[in-house]
Amino acid sequence: MKTTTIAALALAGAGLSITATVFAQGAAANYPQRPIRVVVGFPPGGATDILARILSGHLASSWGQSVVVDNRGGAGGTVAADMVSKAAPDGYTLMMVPSGPFTVSASTYDKLPYDTATGFAAISLLAWVTNAIVVPTSSPINTLPDLIKLAKDKPGQVSNASSGNGSLHHLAGEVFKRLTGTTMVHVPFKGGGPALVAVATGEVTFAFASVPSAMPLIQAKRLKPVVVTSVKRSAALPNVPTIAEAGVPLPAGLEMREWYGMIAPLKVPEPIINKLNAEMIRIFKRPDVQAQLADMGAEPAGSTPKELATQIASDVKTWAKVVKEAGVRAN
Repeated sequence: MKTTTIAALALAGAGLSITATVFAQGAAANYPQRPIRVVVGFPPGGATDILARILSGHLASSWGQSVVVDNRGGAGGTVAADMVSKAAPDGYTLMMVPSGPFTVSASTYDKLPYDTATGFAAISLLAWVTNAIVVPTSSPINTLPDLIKLAKDKPGQVSNASSGNGSLHHLAGEVFKRLTGTTMVHVPFKGGGPALVAVATGEVTFAFASVPSAMPLIQAKRLKPVVVTSVKRSAALPNVPTIAEAGVPLPAGLEMREWYGMIAPLKVPEPIINKLNAEMIRIFKRPDVQAQLADMGAEPAGSTPKELATQIASDVKTWAKVVKEAGVRAN
């Protein structure tokens, strides 16, 4: 009797598992049936926002449903990430994240209400973006040695803007100060867009910024790039030297460029994650999208959900070491 009961329970459990799988597959087949929200943890105008809007427009065309970009700036993207971590795991709330703020914040904040490495469902890595040091077009700074000399001649009077406390751009500034033996004033903003406006108007001396964020102001002759912080020159700015070419090589293994990817709340059904992954990769392989990304200084990329999850976990560990050495805190 006991054996029969156990067998019956096992069969019932197997039946429930099969039913859940069939239900999830059915939900994915019919997905999406209503508007999708793509959360961006920064104000409009930054690279995260730009990439999210490119993707959302094509997703809406593919699926015949509205895909709305929801800008929720604050605390280096952590306010938005907390909101997304608590959203319903149904595939209708997604988040575009830049690697810098997302993975760096795990170390710069004393305590986050979510686990950066394990608290989300990874969907796909979508693009790599080079960062640059930019100054106002009217600035007398034309080269990296010019900037370093000014900072040494006027210690504490040179200011650098970032997209927020604890952001990759903040961390890049701290590393730059250590490498060059300079003293500068960090001025955090609530996103890359506002930071760049402050530089263009001369409110701040310079900024570390993503090339896609800076490109509109560079093309409008309001900003000029001094160096890019990647190992290789940017195809969008081929005449701009790398930071190493300009005389400040970065420590081995440290490249100040970012990836951008899409995540969702934990426990979104795997078939929906896979459907999102396949469609996003398809969109970023389109020649017109790739040309658009190249013009703004981004390199299209793609990954499996597992590969993005691995990248996130690895970056959390890598940046934890850099944050500790630089002594950067966001709160």
